[in-house]
Amino acid sequence: MLAMLKELLNDEAGFVVTSELILIATIVCLGMVVGLSEVSHAVSGELVDVANAYSRLNHGRRYHHLGWDDRSGNDAMIELNGTPAVDEDR
Repeated sequence: MLAMLKELLNDEAGFVVTSELILIATIVCLGMVVGLSEVSHAVSGELVDVANAYSRLNHGRRYHHLGWDDRSGNDAMIELNGTPAVDEDR
């Protein structure tokens, strides 16, 4: 029993392979963290661009049936035209 325990303690056959795998796994994980961080920044930037473009639109409105009729017998209607979208990246 004691001989088998000494043999197990002196066995270093898989040490180099294990340390190489740990080094490779660490490099891959660090690369994934940096890559996903850049993807996160890119997605946030695009969402900010979309929000800014949407907030700059002046949406038109059209209202029917406001509760009164004009003299021709048609229902009154108010129409407010909005402005077209302008792309500022050009």
